[in-house]
Amino acid sequence: MKESKKMEAALQGLKVVECATVVAAPLCGRLLADFGAEVLHVEHPKKGDPLRDFGFTKDGINPWWKYYGRNKKFITLDISKPKGKDILYKLLAEADVFIENFRPGRLEEWGITYEEIYKINPRIVMVRISGYGQTGPYSQQPGFGTIAEAMSGFAEMTGELDGHPTLPQFPLADTCAGFYAAMSTMFAIYNRDSAASGQGQMIDVSILESLFSILGPNALVHQVTGKAPTRIGNRAPTSSPRNIYRTKDNRWIAIASATQSTAVRLFDLMGKSDLVKDPRFSTNGNRVKNSVDVDNIVSTWVENFTRDEITILLRNNDVPFGPVNNVEDILNDPHAISREMIISKKDRDGRTLRMEGIFPKLSRTPGAIDSFGGDLGFDNELIYGGLGLSSEDIIVLKKENII
Repeated sequence: MKESKKMEAALQGLKVVECATVVAAPLCGRLLADFGAEVLHVEHPKKGDPLRDFGFTKDGINPWWKYYGRNKKFITLDISKPKGKDILYKLLAEADVFIENFRPGRLEEWGITYEEIYKINPRIVMVRISGYGQTGPYSQQPGFGTIAEAMSGFAEMTGELDGHPTLPQFPLADTCAGFYAAMSTMFAIYNRDSAASGQGQMIDVSILESLFSILGPNALVHQVTGKAPTRIGNRAPTSSPRNIYRTKDNRWIAIASATQSTAVRLFDLMGKSDLVKDPRFSTNGNRVKNSVDVDNIVSTWVENFTRDEITILLRNNDVPFGPVNNVEDILNDPHAISREMIISKKDRDGRTLRMEGIFPKLSRTPGAIDSFGGDLGFDNELIYGGLGLSSEDIIVLKKENII
């Protein structure tokens, strides 16, 4: 990563308490932390965050924990116990944001309510992330991203026409929820700081609705056509040609001609300018109706070139395309290197770790990576000392399994 002078952080001074586990809610906190917010990740003193053991751990490194836990501070606290609840309220009294992802009703069982928090700190923004939201018939059900990917319509739309519904192998629904949560948090902060009332509010984010909301106008498509969107492989119902094509050297590229001009440029490059005179291929709408034939023509042409050869051809002729990359390809891609899409930085133990870089990129107040996911309770003394607790107090709380 390039060395640069220390710049002001966009969210410097914003204080966040995060009582959350796994991906969706911790991603919200991590996004805020990337841009300078002080984020306290609160874990149960015995159980910790299951994300610490997500996937696999090798040589003491769990990639998911290091990634989603970056730039945060780590404390332990059992908020289900009265003493733990009291300490939580002390933390929230000074906080701008409280992020939680317990099953709806769990906090209330412990006597922790938005109403009580509001009395302590009327400026706080409480972000509640759950599988199905705080209300509705499913609200009490356990919800994970995989379930949302099925229930939202995503899996039904994904895969080959004659194949089965397909789930992503990465936490797509959780990630959408994390993004929506971070965005809505800043909506609420702006409103609080610009409105005369200066009041915070509660935000209800469901993982299911987060993914459903990005899938396009499916409800209107159904109303207009009487049909639900279904699987069509790598084609799109909105433009053609659009697909993944195999090259001569058994690699793959993606081509997307979403406008008439880009389709014409591709046909000209292929030496098939007359295709736009064919009624089947003359417009985007007609090409969509005959997308199988379009793809057969494009595929036959692509197979004459290696990936490197066709890369040069398509780029030189302004045809929108991209190679199908894996992470090794991205590590060596000059554009990815220039944009610092992946950076290298030392962890607390001195080991250099490779990590996805900061995004989005702000010109005056860019984000930064200062640390990765840390040990359980790493910052207990720092944070609890700041609340006025003595070393003896902290020892007693540990013995009582409060922290």
